[in-house]
Amino acid sequence: MTGSRGAEISIRGLEKSFGLLKAVDNVSIDIPSGEFLALLGPSGSGKSTVLMMLAGFEVPTGGAVLIDGTDCTRLPPQKRNIGMVFQHYSLFPHMTVADNVAFPLKMRGMGRAERRRRAGEALEVVRLGGYGDRMPSQLSGGQRQRVALARAIVYEPRLLLMDEPLSALDKNLREEMQLEIKRLHSELGITVVFVTHDQGEALTMADRIAILRGGRIQQMSPARELYERPANLFAAGFIGEMNMIPAAWDGSAMMLCQSDRVTPPPGAFVTTPANGRATLAIRPERVQVGAAEAPGSVGATLAEVVYAGAGTLVIARLDDGTELRARVPSAGLPRLSPGERIGLTLPPDALLVYAEESAA
Repeated sequence: MTGSRGAEISIRGLEKSFGLLKAVDNVSIDIPSGEFLALLGPSGSGKSTVLMMLAGFEVPTGGAVLIDGTDCTRLPPQKRNIGMVFQHYSLFPHMTVADNVAFPLKMRGMGRAERRRRAGEALEVVRLGGYGDRMPSQLSGGQRQRVALARAIVYEPRLLLMDEPLSALDKNLREEMQLEIKRLHSELGITVVFVTHDQGEALTMADRIAILRGGRIQQMSPARELYERPANLFAAGFIGEMNMIPAAWDGSAMMLCQSDRVTPPPGAFVTTPANGRATLAIRPERVQVGAAEAPGSVGATLAEVVYAGAGTLVIARLDDGTELRARVPSAGLPRLSPGERIGLTLPPDALLVYAEESAA
């Protein structure tokens, strides 16, 4: 199989209501040819509903879906030339692997010899060459998912839609398949829209990530930008670990725990506090652990130390009871005991400041 130009997608003002419930609320996304876009969010956020409308399995209440400039909003799935991979493999247990992969070609009226040839090529792409005569019951979970992938790409669609395809796999297999799908995307040049609730999966695989909540997009950015500068408190709390520290804004410094003050640089303000209250956010890996009363540090009481090989999780509580987490290298870390006083340094360039109302 040779790589082909992926489809260009334009989702315009998409809406979907189920009775009084608005599952998708005015979602607009432009996906350039060959991009890998992840739709990320908690259960009920609307991500799978967006995918089903893109696939044609759900009819939008409002808005439009354009594929390569053609309005496909009410076009049935079989006329959209898309590949689809679901969480469950849905392989026919009575068919061989090759026949499972070739089934979409059979439904399109292709001759047997050509079906076998193209199914063999698709299996080679997913690194299952030589497995064509086996039955699905003879394969591992990861191998069955590869067969499902091969079946989705065998007729060379320009758009591949994936709905939580790896959630049934164990951790090691899931990580292996993440890299395999990323490789497949790179080789084929196909446009991919991937639904997941796993933020680590989205960060690993996607060119861009759209975070949904309550049927609306909260932020749509490349993975690095999303991680390093979340647009609001929901995105900050959903992507990776994030310390959230209530703070008072006096126009010049954030006040923490009454006496300790932290002054973030101007670039730290994602949304500017206007009412005297704000949230200070910082990733655990950016928090530095030192001796109590160290210059520039915030005083805290050590609650727990969790050793995890190369890294150690340090959990401490500020004087107002706010829990703060630091992930630090284990090498060189002094022995710490719960209950002792420590100093936590919050580097200014690692701080993000959010107005209180941005949590909504």
